[in-house]
Amino acid sequence: MNDEIYIKKLNIGKVTLENNLILAPLAGVTDYPFRLICRALGAGLTVSEMIHVTALTHKSKHIPTLTMRGANERPYSIQLFGNNPQHFANSVRFIIRNAMSEIIDINMGCPAKQVVTSGSGSYLMKEPELARSIIKACVDASAEFGEAALPVTVKIRLGWDLNSINAVDYVKMAEDCGAAMVTVHARTYSMRFSGTPLYHHVADCKKAVKIPVVVNGDINLYDSVKKVIDICGADGVMIGRAAMGRIWIFNDILRQAAGKRMLDFSIADVIKLIKLHGRLVAAFYCDINGVESFRKQLLWYTKGWYDSAKLRDRLKMVSSADEIDSILDEYIKRTGDTALPLHNTFNVYERV
Repeated sequence: MNDEIYIKKLNIGKVTLENNLILAPLAGVTDYPFRLICRALGAGLTVSEMIHVTALTHKSKHIPTLTMRGANERPYSIQLFGNNPQHFANSVRFIIRNAMSEIIDINMGCPAKQVVTSGSGSYLMKEPELARSIIKACVDASAEFGEAALPVTVKIRLGWDLNSINAVDYVKMAEDCGAAMVTVHARTYSMRFSGTPLYHHVADCKKAVKIPVVVNGDINLYDSVKKVIDICGADGVMIGRAAMGRIWIFNDILRQAAGKRMLDFSIADVIKLIKLHGRLVAAFYCDINGVESFRKQLLWYTKGWYDSAKLRDRLKMVSSADEIDSILDEYIKRTGDTALPLHNTFNVYERV
């Protein structure tokens, strides 16, 4: 297959993406600073952290932080979760009235315990009638705005477990209700993030509908993009955990697709990127909480670095961007510049 077939523009309703590489929504990860960098480095679409529809309906104080986007972060999608169709509808109206995004996504795939036990996320894969009511409520609420209506998309899993795979039924349902795209994580709820993704089920989903189907699960570099699209014929790919610690992954994939070498990053290059990321976090959150939340990303960035045990112990305790800069400067002065470890690319599901 020609490389141009793998990486291409993608139409989601009336919205056109420059490429079909989408940053997955990851709670506690894909915040404003993270998305800014991913967008600058080639992501075709960025998606907010998931936002509870009740919180949005009642205008929680955390909503501006979760929904803020950069001036160049267009198109942009806000992902909603919950289990109340009316709250979903009200959230869609709120987003459109306030011009907060170009796309609205419904989460039916999150496997986090606190989400599922609340009857949201992946739990909806067991409740097709409720799922249908939610999708229809969102599409109908958006349609109230006429020309200003936004496309509604849905993110699902293959099903609750291997004995109840129902993704094809859900993509058909989404299309019937007026959704503009469906993203399918090629695992069931019970698989969480482990086990081999079952891409052949995504192929069945793609064959069942005319709207775009995007595939998610174990996609890291360009070879995996080609492999997955060859298997399931998806219109695009969604990348999540593989961007944790390798935030430039979108640029690497685009360069490979264009027949170029990936960015030849050394540790010194990554340190410059970490410093930028740290400054964006500190400026955005304006208090220690932002830097504290960034600590886990510092560990993802530095995983496998040469002689880094002491470095990582110190990064676990940082409380300011200045402190991050100082610690990294001391490390590079002590060790010198070296190449990135290869496993930083591939073992994307290991714990740091």
